[in-house]
Amino acid sequence: MTSPAVDAIPNTAIFKTHCITHSTMDAAEDKDVKLQRASGDLVSEFSAKLPSLLWRAQTGTPLRTPRKWAQVTKTEKLVSLLEPFQEWPQLLDPHLQTLLPPLVDAFLAYMIKHRTQYGSVSTKSSQGGNQYPLPRAICRLLYTFCKVRGVKVISRFLNNEPKYLDSMLRAFIEWDAVRPSNSEELVESETQRLIWEERYVMLVWLSHLLLAPFDLSSLSSDNIPVPYDNLQQLTWLPSETPMVARSLLSLSLHYIGASGKEREAATALLARLSLRGDMQALGMLTGLTKWAFATIQTTESVESPSVYACIGVLTFIARLGGSGQVEDFAPLINYVFQQTLSVFQGKSSTSTTIQSSALARKIVVKILRNITVMALSLSERGDARITDDQLSTILEDAIDHFLVSLADKDTPVRFAASKALSIITLKLDPEMGAEVIEAVIGSLGENILFEKDDGSLVTPFEARKIGTHALKRNLSAVDAQRWQGLILTLSHLLFRRAPPINQLPEILQSLVSGLGFEQRSSTGGSVGTGVRDAACFGIWAMSRKYTTRELLALQPQVVASQSGQKEVDVLQKLAVELICAACIDPSGNIRRGSSAALQELIGRHPNTIAQGIPLVQVVDYHAVARRSRALIDVAKATASLDQIYWSPLLDALMGWRGIGSPDAESRRHAAKAVGTLSTQELFKTMNLVLDKLLQMFSRISRNDVESRHGCLLSIAATVDTFTSQWEASAERRDTPEARAVSSQVANIWDIFGSASSPTDDDLTFQTSRPELTAEASSCLISSLSRSTITTGLAEPLEPLLNRTLQILSLCVSRSDDISIETSSTALAQLFPLLSPSKQEETVRTWFSHLRTSWRLPSGRGQILALGTVFKQLKTQSDVQDNIVTEILRYTGKEELIEKRVAAVKCLATSILPYMATTDTIASNFVGFLNDYTTDRRGDIGSLIRVEAIQAVGILLQRQSETASRSPLIQTLVGCLCRLACEKLDKQGIYLHLKGN
Repeated sequence: MTSPAVDAIPNTAIFKTHCITHSTMDAAEDKDVKLQRASGDLVSEFSAKLPSLLWRAQTGTPLRTPRKWAQVTKTEKLVSLLEPFQEWPQLLDPHLQTLLPPLVDAFLAYMIKHRTQYGSVSTKSSQGGNQYPLPRAICRLLYTFCKVRGVKVISRFLNNEPKYLDSMLRAFIEWDAVRPSNSEELVESETQRLIWEERYVMLVWLSHLLLAPFDLSSLSSDNIPVPYDNLQQLTWLPSETPMVARSLLSLSLHYIGASGKEREAATALLARLSLRGDMQALGMLTGLTKWAFATIQTTESVESPSVYACIGVLTFIARLGGSGQVEDFAPLINYVFQQTLSVFQGKSSTSTTIQSSALARKIVVKILRNITVMALSLSERGDARITDDQLSTILEDAIDHFLVSLADKDTPVRFAASKALSIITLKLDPEMGAEVIEAVIGSLGENILFEKDDGSLVTPFEARKIGTHALKRNLSAVDAQRWQGLILTLSHLLFRRAPPINQLPEILQSLVSGLGFEQRSSTGGSVGTGVRDAACFGIWAMSRKYTTRELLALQPQVVASQSGQKEVDVLQKLAVELICAACIDPSGNIRRGSSAALQELIGRHPNTIAQGIPLVQVVDYHAVARRSRALIDVAKATASLDQIYWSPLLDALMGWRGIGSPDAESRRHAAKAVGTLSTQELFKTMNLVLDKLLQMFSRISRNDVESRHGCLLSIAATVDTFTSQWEASAERRDTPEARAVSSQVANIWDIFGSASSPTDDDLTFQTSRPELTAEASSCLISSLSRSTITTGLAEPLEPLLNRTLQILSLCVSRSDDISIETSSTALAQLFPLLSPSKQEETVRTWFSHLRTSWRLPSGRGQILALGTVFKQLKTQSDVQDNIVTEILRYTGKEELIEKRVAAVKCLATSILPYMATTDTIASNFVGFLNDYTTDRRGDIGSLIRVEAIQAVGILLQRQSETASRSPLIQTLVGCLCRLACEKLDKQGIYLHLKGN
């Protein structure tokens, strides 16, 4: 059985490899689910509004009359209803039979009834500029359908009755003609002429009409105009060529070099025309093929064609090879192959143009693929038109070109080359096909290093002596683009079940390595996403195409075991790798691709994966879309299913995808996930997690600031988990495991006295990214302090306390919000561990700093720190009074607004809840509510008023507990009423929330 999500894989990450770097932050959750729910409403609205756009309302008659003009707003509204389906095009399939015929019928009705009045100047003037000619509106909608669902699907719904060929062709020529007689008409004619969507749809329609089984001579009339004077370049064109064919040739040749979308439709039209039997009898296939190469094989004396003309001509050749019959194309196979290689490998300006265009290189790959497949087909039939030597040359040159293109700098070219290589390999005899696969696998083995458990690298020669199965592959030296092409090739081969069973072990090793592949560009962006995406596709394809018996027969050592994992079969190891990618990979594309591949693996190979069905339900395709949810909730739920998943998930979280991620927010989520996973077996697993983290931290270089940041946050999260479990599990506190963790937590304080401790330079030098070290150090000190107080651990020695206080003092002096917030919280937790004299000394130090930084940007941190420690000084009321006095000093209008806001916020959130209300405090808040200070930034006093509202809520709550209401309280109420009436959104919303 397969999961429903698997059926949607071709539209997700699995079948389409993207070079887009996906954000590691949380993506919008389940967009496709929302689209699925809304699709019915979108289609219903489209169906309801479409008839009024197309037809005039005529009561009492069954005949429908098409409109001449359509409103722009209505047309664009219908287009906007179709655009969302690009996320999930198949949702439109059940409705295409209902939605498309009305558009087709209306277009044909207009063409018959109003063809000569298309965009007439007089009508256009009377209607104004907010109208489309009806064909334009219809073509806008048809093109949107083509863009969403694909032109091959949509073209099947176009009318292909031969009688419309003449009318459609004449309409195109007439509507696309611009022959202004003066400058005023020139402006009108530019708006009257066909736009590119109309040209594209009508050219596609014309090519569809060429499927008529009758000779074009029987459908042609002698008075069909030839729109352009460009047929003289076709000197071979016979005189008996029907006029309709001449007219179509002229149109196609004109638009084959266009820069817009109509170029694609023109190449399709030209290819279909030349492949018709009656046109081949006139020599059109051979003649147009030779014309195409003559166009792009220019001499120095002739101006080289534009890049668009080159792309158009190459696309035409590719369409001939893709759509033509082998028998028809046989005489041209060798010629087309050699000419294509000659043009691509040449030194002319045209060759340079083709080589510099990714689209042109991709089309060249397609041409070579189509010709090679045709050559192989002829050889299988024993056709004498291709010799063994010619076939050998074609195969050798084509495969060599594809292997080189696998390392192309553009993903579409690599994708085309990998697909071409897999298609050709499948058509080769098994022995030769195995050699091609071996060449791909051999290329993947180049520049690979091996890594020991301690992180040291060894060469492949040394690794073979030690045993490669005991080492981890290191891919830091390989070419990421080439690897993506090679992994894609293997994936396509697996999808076609081309590799024999004996080659699966090496392929599997490469796929598993690719699933964890990551490299960074010089600018810091990820270049490994495409490789991991291709690996997902490969594992999905292998799960689908090979039987359970075949895969279980592989040696378990084929896939390296995770550290601490018991030896299991290959399928279980693959499931573990996919789970780690689905939960922890930074790219949503890869998480979903891994989830889909996992579902396919479990569905195709039942009863082989531990907790298979629950696993599919937990690692759901939609559940892993949001990264924070995948990291924390999905990973925890997966680990709880079976112990076999816990250790690999933890190891993955401690790698580059987790706490070593380049993104700070991802590291925070990963640290939280590590803390959550540490509760797997309560104190026993906490001990293991802390051991791993402390060993890891001691090995991390001081220059690797990101990894140190993630590791310290993980230690803090695990300590927080220990504290919570200690409080919740009173009966387990005396167990050996609990005592071991308690001792371990008490020893973590030693970090701040060791060589790995954050230094003053780490917290001050901008090149060291001090904000990360400040945040992580503050979080760890806060967690340790809270744990020491809550669990009754032995307090750290005074030198360690002094050092941690010094670190927090540096952190609180920073200007970034996260450093100030985390260090202030940490100081509140650390203060109870300090002696009263040290507490008072510290407070006075902050007073001194604030006085010296009067009207300077620094000092916000000290203000907030004074607030957070206020409640810890209950036994020192004089110090508390001094704190209140000092903070009120910095609410005055002479101080900078940033520090004033911090002071008011400190009073409102940290001080007022823990002190008795006084008239002085109340009167100050009356002033805050009436602060309308302005500067060049605008009403900066609103920042003070918003912060003051929260404090007034506390004052009013206390007053409600007494019988009388003081005059100051009444004044505060009046201020709140006035503020509630003001047009300041943030202020009004805050008042509304407080009122509720």
